[in-house]
Amino acid sequence: MDRRTAPSTTRRARTRRPAATLAAISMVAAVVAGASSIGSAAPSKPDGTTTPTAPKADRVDRSEPSFSNPTEVDNPLFPISDLHSAILIGNDEGHLLKIETTLLPDPKVIAWKGKRVKTLVSQFVSYLDGRMHEVALDWYAQADDGSVWYFGEDVFNYEDGVVADTNGTWIAGKDGPPGMIMPVDPQLGDAFRPENIPNFES
Repeated sequence: MDRRTAPSTTRRARTRRPAATLAAISMVAAVVAGASSIGSAAPSKPDGTTTPTAPKADRVDRSEPSFSNPTEVDNPLFPISDLHSAILIGNDEGHLLKIETTLLPDPKVIAWKGKRVKTLVSQFVSYLDGRMHEVALDWYAQADDGSVWYFGEDVFNYEDGVVADTNGTWIAGKDGPPGMIMPVDPQLGDAFRPENIPNFES
């Protein structure tokens, strides 16, 4: 991921949060992961080479959305408002990985372009080998066209049971604009970069 400002959004355990009900976790995870990888900065391969990003013409995240009812999220591919709690179990390079996501009851209001946008707050907690690895609060809102936008995150990275740093923290309106995390009608070939400043070219 690339960002113009100091915070880096790359995580040490980067199995990034599929926001879905338990019945739809696999489908949403695949869609989100696929879309993000298509549009992200050129990723490095083990041999040091990079793969190209999607053409700029394929990006669908350059609009300036309006938000009339931002916490009423009904986008079926990112049903964050229906996510009361979900637990995912897996591994990260051989380490036992557990992720818990919980929709918190109180929204967060974020100032962007002179307006106050109410966002849903999703708590993300990850554990590696049974020890707390990261806690983050993520902020999401749905635009009037049905696309869902990511307004940033408040991150706490843990080492040996204590907070080591807050790298990855960013907020729309201060560090850059929000990023589209799910279009209203995603199509094959669409590119969007949910954690990159949209006008920053890598």
